[in-house]
Amino acid sequence: MARSKTAVADTLLADGTITEIQHSGAIQHFSNYGGFIEESLIETGAVTEEVLLKALARHYKTRFVITEKLKTATINTKVLDKLSVELAQKHTVFPILLDEANRILSIVAVDPLDLDMEQEICRAAGLSTVRSFVSRPAAIKAAIAKFYKGDIHAFTLIDKEGIEAFQSMMDVYERNLLDEGTMVAAVASSGTSKREHVLSADEIDQRDKRVMDTGRFSVVASKNLSLEIVRVLVSLLESSRKDLSGHSVLTANYTETMCTRIGVSKWDEGAITLAALLHDLGKGDPYHLTAFNVAEWDGHRTTALKRFETPLRLLESANVPMETMQAIRHMYERIDGSGFPDGLNRAEIPLGSRILAITDTFSDLTSNSRNPFRRILSPSEAIGVIKESAKPVFDTNLLDLFDIVVAGDDIKRQLLTGAKSVLVVDSDAEQCAVLEMQLITHGFNVCTARTAEEAIKMLINDPADIVVSEVDLKPFDGFEMKKRLNEQSNINTIPLIYFTSRSASSDVKKGFDLGAQDYVLKPSAIEVLVTKIQMFLGRARASVTVDGVSGSLKEMSIPDLVQILGHGRKTGRLKLDSGGHTGEVHFVDGDIYNAIFEGKSGEEAFFSMIMFKEGRFSLDPSFTASERVINMTPEMLLLEGLRRFDEDNR
Repeated sequence: MARSKTAVADTLLADGTITEIQHSGAIQHFSNYGGFIEESLIETGAVTEEVLLKALARHYKTRFVITEKLKTATINTKVLDKLSVELAQKHTVFPILLDEANRILSIVAVDPLDLDMEQEICRAAGLSTVRSFVSRPAAIKAAIAKFYKGDIHAFTLIDKEGIEAFQSMMDVYERNLLDEGTMVAAVASSGTSKREHVLSADEIDQRDKRVMDTGRFSVVASKNLSLEIVRVLVSLLESSRKDLSGHSVLTANYTETMCTRIGVSKWDEGAITLAALLHDLGKGDPYHLTAFNVAEWDGHRTTALKRFETPLRLLESANVPMETMQAIRHMYERIDGSGFPDGLNRAEIPLGSRILAITDTFSDLTSNSRNPFRRILSPSEAIGVIKESAKPVFDTNLLDLFDIVVAGDDIKRQLLTGAKSVLVVDSDAEQCAVLEMQLITHGFNVCTARTAEEAIKMLINDPADIVVSEVDLKPFDGFEMKKRLNEQSNINTIPLIYFTSRSASSDVKKGFDLGAQDYVLKPSAIEVLVTKIQMFLGRARASVTVDGVSGSLKEMSIPDLVQILGHGRKTGRLKLDSGGHTGEVHFVDGDIYNAIFEGKSGEEAFFSMIMFKEGRFSLDPSFTASERVINMTPEMLLLEGLRRFDEDNR
């Protein structure tokens, strides 16, 4: 009878190897990512590889083979020929030694007690006996990929840090390459041999302490800092990608939002977000290899088959989490199982890969003018395109959640920025990339220009809503650029903010004399610059149509709307329509001046509408309230309204 998928975790819990908390954590990880429970136990830190293998060898009454032995082994072709790759993959087993005289094949397996598996191999290979030793599932799969398929990078995805620390504690004999001679000694058939390579309790305790002190826990502790560094570096690398400049940062933002919404652990959230930042590393041109493009066009698929492991090879020597590597490696798997590299389907595909497939595609469709449609799609159009391909390619459950998350984020961005575009002009590549990344994070659509001439051409062809420019530019400075912009009748009204290191009072005066809206000195906090951008965009709100910002109350609740408009210090009339009942809330610089609903006004009208669940809303930013009727702050109104709602529904 087949064993339970979580039987190993249950066994380790029963014999005291892991605690209840470690057991629960591994089960949750397994539920999120699938695969093998053994890998979840290692990845969550419940056990190290050697502790796991020692416990399993004791349970199965056999020997274990560590990852390093498989990685550095020399396996005779006669051994490989005795077990087909199909059978090896089917049962997750790998042959290590052949005794031709006695027709005995020694293998490493995930479940050494699987008698049906051993009998099937005996019949297929014409053997008398199969001897099974236990090994880590990821190591067995890597060995299959390396020795059967020639993938020299197959072991990249396994945690090298743990291997190296364990390897350093092995004696000289066990560091020898795993050839037929050393294998006979290292994994002898007797279950009681003194040569079993296991560690003493003291050695294991010392190893665990070293991992806690210097291993993945230190990476977890510095996750936020590391991610911010990677964001900046990736922004710099992508600054020359033209239409794809900022793509990976945008993809990472969507990915991080999805992980937060799903509720994965902080470690997994960081690892998956890191995958989104690094997923395009080294893939190059001419194709942008999103999951959608690869599924739809043969040229993209052919290129992706050649390059999908390029980021992994570039990161091979880095201490990158296994979840990150898995998410990148499997982002071209398809829900129907027809993807690559391993033909995984549904929950077999790592969660990070399923999220990345969606966020990468969505980001491409909504920000890259050279996507397959040759125009930037609206969020709703992009979601529609992805949903058309959903059943064979994307996880429909995740896509439905993403639809809600994106819709809400898009509405918030429109409410705060009107989805306005910002042109950043800076000849310093690093400064330009960092500012671009920061503004994207705050919800703006950002374009960049590295020279004054390029900026003028971009504005003539596609005017931005506001320009943020350095003064020190090439081939002429930002003051000359502003002069030339002032001479262009169709774009001379575009607001411009200087964001510069030039602090001389004469420079500041010159900037304002030329008509700049503001002159902000570096290094000012990004929040200061964002506030000024929002302020000047707010002055131009009359150009926004009345129904320019609208949505469903299912996507954005009234309390959320009130908080967003309040914190964003917005002015306008929020119209509400629910089940034929209409009302409105008047905002001035984020404060609520009045509310009107079916003959009521003021606070009572607001309280009557606060818990509308169905219907639509729209913001008219050209409206300004004539008088203030409500004096409570938005926060106080929300608290009082929610208190009344709770009382009425007790």
